Amino acid sequence: MQATAPGRPSPENGRINRNLSYFLVAPLSALVIVTLVLAFNVATYQSQHRDRIYTGVSLLGVDLSQMTEAEAKAALSSALAYAQEDVITFTDPATDQTWSRSAAELGAAPDVDRMVKEAFNVGRQGGPFRQFREMFTAWYFGQTLAPTIVLDEGQLEQSLAALATEIDRPAVDAAFSYENGAAAYVPSQVGRRLDTATVRENLLAPLTEFRPVQVTLPIVETRPQVNDGGETAVQIQQAIYNPINFYLPEPLDDVDLGEIQLTPEQLAQWVRVEMTVAADGSQQPKLLVDENAVRYWLSQYADELHRAPVNARFYFDDDTKQLVLVAPHVNGRELDLDATMQHFMEQVNTPNRSVPLIVKDIEPLVNSNATAEELGITELISEKVTWFYGSSDERKHNIARAAANFYGIVIAPYEEFSFNKYLGSISEADGYSEGLIIVGGQTIKGVGGGVCQVSTTMYQTAFWAGFPIVSRLEHGYWLSYYNDGEGPGMDATIYSPIVDLKFINNTPYHLLIENYYSAENEALTFKFYSTSMGRTIEKEGPVFENVTEVPGTDQDRWEYDPDLPEGTVKQIDWATEGADVYVTRIVKNADDEVIEERTFASHYIPYPNTYHYGPGVEPYDYSKVPKE
Repeated sequence: MQATAPGRPSPENGRINRNLSYFLVAPLSALVIVTLVLAFNVATYQSQHRDRIYTGVSLLGVDLSQMTEAEAKAALSSALAYAQEDVITFTDPATDQTWSRSAAELGAAPDVDRMVKEAFNVGRQGGPFRQFREMFTAWYFGQTLAPTIVLDEGQLEQSLAALATEIDRPAVDAAFSYENGAAAYVPSQVGRRLDTATVRENLLAPLTEFRPVQVTLPIVETRPQVNDGGETAVQIQQAIYNPINFYLPEPLDDVDLGEIQLTPEQLAQWVRVEMTVAADGSQQPKLLVDENAVRYWLSQYADELHRAPVNARFYFDDDTKQLVLVAPHVNGRELDLDATMQHFMEQVNTPNRSVPLIVKDIEPLVNSNATAEELGITELISEKVTWFYGSSDERKHNIARAAANFYGIVIAPYEEFSFNKYLGSISEADGYSEGLIIVGGQTIKGVGGGVCQVSTTMYQTAFWAGFPIVSRLEHGYWLSYYNDGEGPGMDATIYSPIVDLKFINNTPYHLLIENYYSAENEALTFKFYSTSMGRTIEKEGPVFENVTEVPGTDQDRWEYDPDLPEGTVKQIDWATEGADVYVTRIVKNADDEVIEERTFASHYIPYPNTYHYGPGVEPYDYSKVPKE
């Protein structure tokens, strides 16, 4: 019995392995030899092309095999002459006119350096296997590279724009001229426009491929808005051959416009022709008149015809709580442009060349039939009194005359009140007397002295009503008339039209103003009637700062007045100190919230005694001054 030790190879297996090894020696050796030969050949091939482009590489039809980069650039120069040759041809299909351009003119330029570099890099990029594959492909099959073109978009757009200027033609509307009484037409013309966007799109491929091309230009026709219409010339001549006369159907007492004439030359500027599209799609010429231009021309007469309405005037009956009519309202009037234009448009194409100017009435809101309830005038909301003790008869007369202008006027909600608007002009013809007025910080003779008593009383009444004060100016120096009552800092001077007193009725209710002149008490009272907003008014001051001394008698002014009786002297001003005076008003609403806190500043200059003396008196002769 024979036993075999486990794990020991059998003699049979050893012989097989030795035979297999002998069999593989030959092919493995051959593979190694082939690899070495191939590597040697590749190395030799690379060495032959060390500074040269690999065999088989071409560009733009030029074989660049085994050329250096410099030689390749020189070889490509003739092929790149394309860029400078007029190889792009444009044709106008309507006229068969042609234009030739080079690629360079259209912004296409070859990047020679980059193309040569790409040719040289064939077989030199990536790993060994990629390099071998590219070398072999170029050597065996050949490799044609695409040219590298740089396209200057700006140059292309500029070139196409220049081409468009030779092709584009704007559409011309049918138009007419008016000369020597005849209308003449300029015929319409169809326009054309080069579609540069489409041309650019069609050029991109041939430009980047460096190949000649013929381009049929895409041209878009532009139609005129107004085509020819022969009969329209006749219509135009009929419309503008004769002038159009505007007239007032009824004469106005305060207006003498006479006859207003719209000449053919003026009208011709406002006539145009447009095409209208009928239901069947056909176009018909239509004569049109620029209504806005005619309206503007007519509006120059609107101001002359306009008259503002005048509100009715009332006083408030405290017992009945009703308004009592003092003066009826007066309707205003204005040019009715719409109605006038309607007549004009109806007649412009007819033989009737006379057009009425239509005038319509303007009835004021505050008319004679207005009621206290409608206007919101239900109660007294503010009342103030000032005194004019010692005033001359002329001053008293002027106070009464000026105050009459304001009796019974009604101010609308949120309207700005202007003292000068209702005061009007001040002259002897208006019923005022000559007296003393303050101008430029001194007292001189003039018409209307005392009017500031009215504006001051009005100001104080508005102050205590809580109305916003828009404009107010103090006098140049303290006046004794206003020291009583509210005291300094509560006066208001006016000098129409430069200096005005203004305030705003900042409530949703109308404001009725009444005033009462008392010759017996030498007092002027203003009353404001409306509906209370529940406001409370607080006054702080006056506060005095920068007080200056009263000028001494050495600064007295003596002024000659030839109208005074011989040998007489009259003192017209008494010396007063100067100061800056501040008065603060605090206005609170019905909820006790402050809605305004404002300080009114007044600057008063010191003022000396001033005397007027008549003939026969020497200045500074105080013996002639009447004793008080």
